[in-house]
Amino acid sequence: MQNSLFRHTSLFAILCLFALNINAQKKVWYAPSKIGFVYGYGEQGSVVLKNKDYSYSVNSIKAQFFYPLRKGTLSLDLIVEPTIGFAKHQLLNFYFIEPDNPDYLAKREEFTQSKLLSEYILNIDLIVRHKIYKSHSIYALVSFGPMLINKRTERLAKGFAFAESIGMGISTKIAKKLYFDIRGRLRHISNAELQQPNSGINVVILETGFSFNL
Repeated sequence: MQNSLFRHTSLFAILCLFALNINAQKKVWYAPSKIGFVYGYGEQGSVVLKNKDYSYSVNSIKAQFFYPLRKGTLSLDLIVEPTIGFAKHQLLNFYFIEPDNPDYLAKREEFTQSKLLSEYILNIDLIVRHKIYKSHSIYALVSFGPMLINKRTERLAKGFAFAESIGMGISTKIAKKLYFDIRGRLRHISNAELQQPNSGINVVILETGFSFNL
């Protein structure tokens, strides 16, 4: 896992250098106005989303590319967030897999064992931000994007799915071009019935990160 984290952190650095190179040249439509980095931790089983059938926790890292749609005291931003997540899953209630399910005993044996998964997500966020002081703002967000998950669970098939979330956060300017963010999200993963099973996975995520004006 440490090697994976190093590889993906290196990829983030490369993406940031690419964004800086674009902005150093002539301004083009696909050049972001700001870039950022976010670390998040989430889990199922909190007070907000509590399901005794399974456990699911995830550590994630994101690169962020900001595109302003509206500026002012009340602003609107579109953010593209390539995301990698390292998750841990376990079925806690083996009766969730009922006897009419094909190979139900083998599936109970498989899914009641703790397993590690990887998530690959391209989040597209819309953020409505309100400036409450010269260096502080609060915001609400909605997010949707395609994803790949590399292992199956009793709730979600391996492969293609969608990640959607809502959240709120606070941003603080800590230097001339540098901002610190902290936010909470409620995230849902499902595959729109493209595959079975599709019971979905819900987590509450706390994220912190930094962003930099280009």
